[in-house]
Amino acid sequence: MASTEKTPTRIKPQPDAGDGAQNAHDAADTSAADAGGDEPNAAAAVHELTDTLGRAWSEARGTVNQLGVDLGKRAKNVRAETRRAASEARETLSDAAGDMAELGEEIAEDAIELGRALGLGVSRFVRKHPVRSVAIAAAAGAVFAHLLRGRRRD
Repeated sequence: MASTEKTPTRIKPQPDAGDGAQNAHDAADTSAADAGGDEPNAAAAVHELTDTLGRAWSEARGTVNQLGVDLGKRAKNVRAETRRAASEARETLSDAAGDMAELGEEIAEDAIELGRALGLGVSRFVRKHPVRSVAIAAAAGAVFAHLLRGRRRD
């Protein structure tokens, strides 16, 4: 009866010019293959596995390096966009602060004008009606005193 067992075929690895250890390993595998028996198949399988792992490692390292480059570019873009947004926000806040300062100055000027006009009006009223002015002041004082007393009782 014939054996149906398949022997693994050896895949010749691609030599890496910069890997002297790999070349020495290849030479050892070749000499083991020349010795005959089951050992050449095991050596070939080990060599194939080593070669496959080396390629996988190299691809993974390349992928990780590319990811690092891509993330670095994205980080620079995010940094630039953040700086641009912060600059725009700073300009907007600066403009708003300037507008608020102008508005505050206008309100203060209007209040001063109103105070002067009110002061002049009260001064004219007191000069024209001195007795009535004293009576109004006394009534306002009495109301104010009553309000303060009412708060103290509570």
